[in-house]
Amino acid sequence: MRTMPFRGFRIAIKSLTGHPLRVALAVLAIMIGVASVIVMVGIGRGAEDEVRSKIESMGTNLIVVSAARSRTVKGQVGQLGIMTTLTVKDAAAIAEECPSVRRVAPAYSKKLPVKFESTTYSTQIIGSTPSIQQVRNIAVQSGSFFDEAEDRMMAPVAVIGPTVAQYLFAGRDPVGESIRIGKVLFKVIGVTAPRGSVSGEDQDDQILVPLRTAMNRLMNVTYLSNIFIEAAGFDSIHPAEAETKTLLRERHRLRAGKEDDFTIQNQSDVIEAQGSVARTFSLLVASIAVISLVIGGVGILGVMRLSIRERVGEIGIRRAVGARQIDILVQFLVESSFLGIVGGIAGLALGLGASAGVKHFSGMPVVLAPDYIVLSLVFSVATGLIFGIYPSWKAARLDPIEALMTKA
Repeated sequence: MRTMPFRGFRIAIKSLTGHPLRVALAVLAIMIGVASVIVMVGIGRGAEDEVRSKIESMGTNLIVVSAARSRTVKGQVGQLGIMTTLTVKDAAAIAEECPSVRRVAPAYSKKLPVKFESTTYSTQIIGSTPSIQQVRNIAVQSGSFFDEAEDRMMAPVAVIGPTVAQYLFAGRDPVGESIRIGKVLFKVIGVTAPRGSVSGEDQDDQILVPLRTAMNRLMNVTYLSNIFIEAAGFDSIHPAEAETKTLLRERHRLRAGKEDDFTIQNQSDVIEAQGSVARTFSLLVASIAVISLVIGGVGILGVMRLSIRERVGEIGIRRAVGARQIDILVQFLVESSFLGIVGGIAGLALGLGASAGVKHFSGMPVVLAPDYIVLSLVFSVATGLIFGIYPSWKAARLDPIEALMTKA
């Protein structure tokens, strides 16, 4: 009798392989559920990693202080503009008085028309100091970046992004050429390395010029739109943010209870927001997978009920020759678990193949997640086992005499 469970295992496998179409229909939903988890989580993690790398490419341990928006109302017309309280002296004070800050890059940006020969193109002009290279992680692909002397002398020099270079120069080398920004003639001294888009904003569609040149010769302003800050380390981001906020409130004489006239956003908050979106996406995928597995489980339940109804006589004969209730229970639990295993393996193969196809044909980054793959397989087996318990229990409790009479 000790070999009876193993014999029951062989009988279970033989019974299932005798009905391939029935088995295929039972495992289809489980296969789709497992495959959908692998593909969708892979796409979600790939997108998350790509966004994270692009955010980090904007600068290491980056904090951005922006001038607050103000609304001026004239009659019934409201106009949005930036407040003029953020200054170069504020940036210098942050660099000197905030111990958690490593570098500071004051900046003023505005969209202006740019002209080269007969081609005109509108792009973002950013006036800043040479430190913006380190703070914003900007590399030069060709030519050079402007230095402190050029900023101090208000030199009309410009470093352009690849998108601007493509539109204005159409494949020609722009270094050494002259372009007109607004009404001022600038010499192109460099082209930045490609950085891609972040949150729909093209990081290559911009022109960098010395801050003093931008403020005095190009835009005629005395205030800043942004201060880019590099914290001393990742653990220093929040302390640097707190120090900056306290210092600016003191310098701007903002009393307790009064709103800030600036906004602060740090890189870790942006990454956390992206992580929150990814977690929501994962929850949605998990919900879809659970629904698919439940549907597959209902299919397994139906197949097992039908199988037991067809094999009542077989169950009666096995009980009559000495099979115990536990032997019958194990036999049918093996059958239902086998359906879950087959569905899980088929779903794994389909998911891996679909992931490779998405990556190859669409170019989207797909990151296979081993933890989700294993979890999907475990749940597929558990689904087969759980939905097989009731019909297996019913089969094990069949009265041998009634089963044999039904057969007869």
